[in-house]
Amino acid sequence: MEKSLNKDILIIPLTQRYDCSSFCCTNAELNEFLKNNALLDQAHMTSRTYLCCWKKQTAGYFTLVADTLEVQAVDQSDTIEGYLYRKYPAIKIARLAVDHSLERNGIGRFILLAAIGKAINVSNDIGCRYITVDSKPESMGFYEKHNFKVVEKYRYSEFPKMYLNMYPIVAAMRPKENLKEFEER
Repeated sequence: MEKSLNKDILIIPLTQRYDCSSFCCTNAELNEFLKNNALLDQAHMTSRTYLCCWKKQTAGYFTLVADTLEVQAVDQSDTIEGYLYRKYPAIKIARLAVDHSLERNGIGRFILLAAIGKAINVSNDIGCRYITVDSKPESMGFYEKHNFKVVEKYRYSEFPKMYLNMYPIVAAMRPKENLKEFEER
């Protein structure tokens, strides 16, 4: 089923014209947010929500917000040498949900990759190297499979903080001739 889903999936910004009342994932809080708070938060400029649509159905969604990440929370291999501040700018995936009727069809992965793509695009305009997520403990494996690392300080908290360093992703997308010039700077 995954192959047929992927060709018909569309990511679109949430607006008032979309009816999300039938969306139902396994988490009541995520359902409530989409149906009652997402548009209000957008009006207040505190978050931005994107729908994942499949055929005329809301298959899932993700919400992005601004965040920071403590420099000391990042693994040494992901730090920026000589960085002068205590926190890095970050983009947080504040919410990510898939309709329960479409779980286990690759939609969660599709949505996560769309969120990462949005974050990379934003980082071109404002400068931001990390994506964060406060994961549910049962979702940590999903994020780890996609190269997110847990912040050890928060590993056993109710919602363990995790991060993804976007730099290797962006570096891999650069043409090889530009990469060598970039690395010499």
